[in-house]
Amino acid sequence: MNLTIQRRAVAHPRRLLGQSLVEFLIVVPVFLFLVLAIFQMVLVYRAKTTLDYAALEAARMGAVKGAEMGAMKRGLIRGLMPLYATSPGTGGAATAWGRAKADIDLGRAATIEIISPTRRAWNDHKERQYDRRYALPNDSLAFRDRRVGSSGMNVQDANILKIKVTYHYPLIVPFVDRVLRGDSDYVKPSGFIDPAKVDMSNRFGIWSHYRIPIESYAIVRMQTPIYDQNRLP
Repeated sequence: MNLTIQRRAVAHPRRLLGQSLVEFLIVVPVFLFLVLAIFQMVLVYRAKTTLDYAALEAARMGAVKGAEMGAMKRGLIRGLMPLYATSPGTGGAATAWGRAKADIDLGRAATIEIISPTRRAWNDHKERQYDRRYALPNDSLAFRDRRVGSSGMNVQDANILKIKVTYHYPLIVPFVDRVLRGDSDYVKPSGFIDPAKVDMSNRFGIWSHYRIPIESYAIVRMQTPIYDQNRLP
């Protein structure tokens, strides 16, 4: 029987060649997509790691600037610079800073949300400062009253700054971007083949890719009083 099969294979070599071609056309696209997906996931992981550091930089700036949003945004831009760098040296760093600033300030690629403290906590523990203005006090916290106010926080807890940073990361790997893209401030997909596209090149010359939102949280202790309660949720 084996001899018969061998004779058939020798008699019809084109059939076996055609079968191999079909198997090749089925396996190669799947394998290629997996390789591209792994490459994109590595880039997303790198972006998430960078964002975690950038969120901490933003929180540190907020801690020493009274939770000022502009200061936190500057810290976030500085932390995200590695994602925009394309060349080494001082010139490359300056270019990366400019690209990050334009993408965040003009394109609103990242948002910062203060989670804590809240306005209720500010109202519970506000005190008049040396300049006669009210603020959430930051001095001598170890010796202050630990009673909890109506906000559910004492003054020590109210001096813990917690922020949430959402960064809309551009997917640069072809085809994989159409599969992995999510619902962000830029893309409102209505289906798998939705033609919507994040095209910012016409406005700012920065990105022209689909984006997915990546979130990061950072917690630090305030180092300065918070004067403006309107900055708080």
